[in-house]
Amino acid sequence: MSGQPAAPSGVRRVYVAGTVLLGCELVGYLLWSTLLASRFALTWDFAIYHQAWYLIAHGDLDPFDTVEGYAFWANHAELLVWVLAPLYWIWPHAATLLYVQDLSVVGAETVAFSWLTDIAARSLGHRDAACLAAVGFVLLAADPWILWAISFDFHLEIVAALLALLVARDVARRRRRAALWVVLLLACGAVAATYLVGIGAGAMLAGRRWRWAGASLALLGVLAVVALTIVHGDRGVDLGTYYGYLAAAGQSAPEAHAQAGLARLLAGVVTHPAAVGRALWAKRVDVWAAMAPGGLVGTVFPWALPLVAVVVASNGLVRGDAFLEPGFQDIAIYLLVPVGTVAVLSRIVRRDRRAGIVVAMLLAADALAWAAVWVPQVPTHWLRVSAPAASTLLAVEERIGPGAEVLASQGILGRFSARRDVRPIFGPGALAIDRHVVWVVVAPAQGVETQGLASAGALLAALVGPRHARLVVDAHGIWAVRWLPAPGTRSIVVPGHPAQLPGWYGAGTAGHADTSGPPARWRAVASGAPGYVVDGLSWREPAGRYSAVAALAASGPTHVEVWDDSSGALLARRDLPATGGTREVCVPVDLPAVRRSPRDAGWGPFGVQLVPPPPGDVLEVRVWSPGREHVAVGEVSLRRSGISACAGAGG
Repeated sequence: MSGQPAAPSGVRRVYVAGTVLLGCELVGYLLWSTLLASRFALTWDFAIYHQAWYLIAHGDLDPFDTVEGYAFWANHAELLVWVLAPLYWIWPHAATLLYVQDLSVVGAETVAFSWLTDIAARSLGHRDAACLAAVGFVLLAADPWILWAISFDFHLEIVAALLALLVARDVARRRRRAALWVVLLLACGAVAATYLVGIGAGAMLAGRRWRWAGASLALLGVLAVVALTIVHGDRGVDLGTYYGYLAAAGQSAPEAHAQAGLARLLAGVVTHPAAVGRALWAKRVDVWAAMAPGGLVGTVFPWALPLVAVVVASNGLVRGDAFLEPGFQDIAIYLLVPVGTVAVLSRIVRRDRRAGIVVAMLLAADALAWAAVWVPQVPTHWLRVSAPAASTLLAVEERIGPGAEVLASQGILGRFSARRDVRPIFGPGALAIDRHVVWVVVAPAQGVETQGLASAGALLAALVGPRHARLVVDAHGIWAVRWLPAPGTRSIVVPGHPAQLPGWYGAGTAGHADTSGPPARWRAVASGAPGYVVDGLSWREPAGRYSAVAALAASGPTHVEVWDDSSGALLARRDLPATGGTREVCVPVDLPAVRRSPRDAGWGPFGVQLVPPPPGDVLEVRVWSPGREHVAVGEVSLRRSGISACAGAGG
């Protein structure tokens, strides 16, 4: 608020209570961020910022981003990271950046709450104003997507959202200190510059008093975007890759990518508005989900409408589904729409008090329903690294020297990025090698992961086999190898879709990896307890017929199973007596074609469209033992073939 409400009324009590609750929320966010960091639940997005933050703090004022392969400033021209770098020497831990993010989002909520409380207090009597201020607080605090936004690594858009709210509020109040916030907002980079365009347009819509100030802000934002595009300070969102289809409707993707530029994109939007409409309509569920918890009607508030439109357009028009899925990209919507909702409700209450209060209560109930559906899902969606796996990763982190290069699964890369050379493993493809000592850490079943288990297993097999790397850690779904590349080695190729995987890579709860001797003799060996000697060896495959083959030695009965992990169905099982030595056991598998809708999530009107998984189903091979038997599993393979393929392989 501009100070506190003048009268000692319910408005003041609501404001004080809301501020205290936001303080409690901040404590909860800080604890949650501490847990995320301690569990290594930080991905390659975090590594981009953390590596730059670390290097700048150590004197490298032009750090090279090895995660993406170019100078960090070119990512989004996010110069504010240089301002944040001294924080490293206050608290040199990965969680520090997360704490900055937590402070920013709660600070932004506080600014929004102050603004909406002022609007209600100026427009209504104390009783109605207190009611709408309380509703505005619920719309802010109950929005589940704010928690989702801070749960996904660190992103400067959240800091920019705080500065954008400060700019908008102070411009609305015609305060000169808005200029300071404008400078800091532009230091947040190219995305933040688009926020300034929306704020300026909102000021122009708000009335004649703000028209020149709004036009100046909008022009400054446009010039900043153009300038950063010209100097290639926008490589974090490549125009051709993300928006090229708008530049040349009807052309192929490579043609559109080659010709895409800012001018051609704008021309494409103007000349092919139907393409824009189709793209946004396809994401209407996520557009609804972004706006509904904040009250929806607040989008027509003059100060909110243009900024909301900028955010929806810039994220919704990106090719694919990722950018409009609830998260940090839409944070400005979550924070500003509640302010607009209270402004709109104030007008309704002045005209029809009963109707306005009823609508306000319904909107508050709607926000609480969104929270009830989505807040409980936050841990399962973002905290995907188990405590034992995190302990293992911590031990690995402590063993890696500061001068070593780290290649790690992208879902757990963040904590390893306080070094000069770190690269994510997304899946198949070449990875550059720049150091004499390289650590490769794979965790395909931990974290928000993209690499398949088959690709990760084949990479490990290639490293410890022909490349003579040393397997240092194999525990709790974490594998770490120390590799000394041969002189002249400049890259390594991550395998794509291997048909064969080593059994030791899939040692189950009733087995362990026997890695004694040369790697060619490594096996998964039964521990003597009943259960799976091998599990987790999986491949993502389309519908069809397959043969699963396991090199198996068993002194007693076992069975080999093939599961469809995507549906949880057991597809095939073969019971075996003692094998009398090592033999190849083949199990024919028929994977039926099943249509699924994995993108729809939530419940009824509280649903979103999450990014779908890759096509196909995950087929997993397991070997089970009743216990008290010697069982050893060597290579396991899955090949597409006819059912008769097993006739010559133990069939």
